[in-house]
Amino acid sequence: MLVFRFRDDLPPGAAESVLAELETFPSQYPAMRNWRSGANVSTRDDTMSHGFVVEFPTEQDLLDYLHSDSHERFVRERWRPVVERQAIVSFPTAGDHQHTERGSR
Repeated sequence: MLVFRFRDDLPPGAAESVLAELETFPSQYPAMRNWRSGANVSTRDDTMSHGFVVEFPTEQDLLDYLHSDSHERFVRERWRPVVERQAIVSFPTAGDHQHTERGSR
């Protein structure tokens, strides 16, 4: 799960371009499952403007994605220049027997 806020000073279309590219990720990374994304519609907290959730079959699949050259390049070249804040949470889902305990990471 990742929630984020775009910088306020972006040129027109920059945020939309990054959001459109994010939507292509499930087709680029076959291990991604149940991709969901959208703008924050919370009436209680608007700290973050957008978020997405994605599942991976195993923790190793997640790590393979995170450490892939294409993901690292996207983060460096496209993400960091436009995102002001972010928060990332990774957790096993019910029935996920492939995760490790937090203390062993």
